[in-house]
Amino acid sequence: MSLSGNVVLSPGVYYVSGGNFSVTANANVSGSGVTIYLAAGAQVLMRGNASVNMAAPTSGTYSGILFFGARNGSGDNTFNGDASSHLTGDLYFPSENVSYLGNFSGTNGCTQIVADTVQWSGSTTVAVDCSAQGMTAIPARQAIKIVE
Repeated sequence: MSLSGNVVLSPGVYYVSGGNFSVTANANVSGSGVTIYLAAGAQVLMRGNASVNMAAPTSGTYSGILFFGARNGSGDNTFNGDASSHLTGDLYFPSENVSYLGNFSGTNGCTQIVADTVQWSGSTTVAVDCSAQGMTAIPARQAIKIVE
């Protein structure tokens, strides 16, 4: 699924298999009530200078889930956007790497990331309690562990 130019995603679940969810540089992508499921082997690749404004559903089965990576997936997912971009919802990649680059966050900082590893670069905001956006709170731990 390669998105370029101006794209508006209708509410619903999008199943990506056999390729990537790719947003080209300078694209304008938006969608509300959207969940993107990536089958094993599929990854996210958002190029710089893209304006991406997507929000997960706020009710129903997939409430709060914006991106859902297969539990047996492996690989690297890159979220790169400009300062006007917002990803509101959970980015769930339990066995994959996530690079969250650029200067964007979710509405009121409501982007939650679950991944094997997360790399942050740029100015972004994340929040623990995003229940107003249809997301369940993720328990925050008060310890950070660095592993080499």
